[in-house]
Amino acid sequence: MISYIIMNKKIDILIIIINIFFFLYYAIQLLVFTDEFARANLGYFNHAVAGLSEIIGIIFVTFSIGLIIILFRGLDSQLPVFFSIFVFQFACSINFWRYVITDSPGETNIEVISNNAYIFTAITLLTGILFLRNYSKL
Repeated sequence: MISYIIMNKKIDILIIIINIFFFLYYAIQLLVFTDEFARANLGYFNHAVAGLSEIIGIIFVTFSIGLIIILFRGLDSQLPVFFSIFVFQFACSINFWRYVITDSPGETNIEVISNNAYIFTAITLLTGILFLRNYSKL
C-alpha cells in the first residue's frame, strides 16, 4: 500500500515536471526568440505580434513558477492553479486543432500548427490525468 502511494506521488511529480519543462520551453521561445518564433509559427513578424508573444511567454513563466512552488508545497488546495493551467492548455489545443481541421494555417504551414496541436494536446491530457487523479486533494 505504501509503495502504491509513493509510486502515485512520483507520477504526479513527473507530470508536474513535464509541465514545467513544457511551459519553460515555450516561454524561452516566446521571450528570447520572439522574432524567429513568430516567423516560424505565424509566418510573419511585427511589433504587435512581438508584444503578444512576449505576454504569452510571461504567462508561461508564471505558470512554471506556480508549478515549481507546488512541487515544494504539495498538491493540497491547489485547485485554482491546476484548473487555470488545464483550461488554458485545453483552449490552446482546441484552437490549434481548429486550424488543422479547417486546413487554414494562415501565414505559416500546417505542419507547424499540427506539431503544436499534438504537443498541446499531449500536455493537456497529462494535466487532465493529474487533475483527475488528485481531484479530492485539490
